[in-house]
Amino acid sequence: MPFAFVFYTNPQDATATLKPDAGGAIEAIPYSDASGRAGHLCTVADGVPSGHGAELNLEAPGYLPQRVRGFLVLKDGVARLQVDDYTLNAVPEAPAPTPPTTGGDPFAIINAVYATGQYNLATHEGCGQFTEGCLAALMAQASPMWGHILKTPGQNQYQGHAVDALMLLAGPGNGIFDIIQSSVSPEAKPQYIRQGDPDPDLWYQPTATKGVSLVARPTKFVHLTGLPYADA
Repeated sequence: MPFAFVFYTNPQDATATLKPDAGGAIEAIPYSDASGRAGHLCTVADGVPSGHGAELNLEAPGYLPQRVRGFLVLKDGVARLQVDDYTLNAVPEAPAPTPPTTGGDPFAIINAVYATGQYNLATHEGCGQFTEGCLAALMAQASPMWGHILKTPGQNQYQGHAVDALMLLAGPGNGIFDIIQSSVSPEAKPQYIRQGDPDPDLWYQPTATKGVSLVARPTKFVHLTGLPYADA
């Protein structure tokens, strides 16, 4: 005779499938007990061996699926799953944050870099690192003509470049721009203020060579025509 396997889920509208190791899959159907409590019913056919393994798979929209295993015990027309195998569902990794849409706008890009929370503009090092982060973002998202402003020993600098300014050498909106208001202070914050025309003799981009100091003036500067400026 068949055996009735009754169980209850939360949420109640979960779908469930019982899979005896002996073979086959039994889809659960809605069931209500004498008290009216809503549950599920799987009818196990006669001939399925008692005491053998089985698994119950549960799914519901908006929930992680669950799988439980145990021994399927059949007796007096009733089936019970004696669970002894518990599988935890791993929490899905959070998706990577979507970069903000800047449309190539320099000030929006600068603000997006600051919004990462990686830079402390109250410190000299934090301002210098922020300037380097902004340059990388501006070169990638706005124009490859963005570059550092060369500083010489004795001048306020970070790794050989301006600590709070960048230069757009050519193209629409070119110029020298201060990008930090009240730098190296608790009131420091991003800004985008043009301070003058670009100066090709002071423009340079980070060297691709590891371990090369940027304090020393680069040996060549890229001219708008593609020809190098001779180093003084």
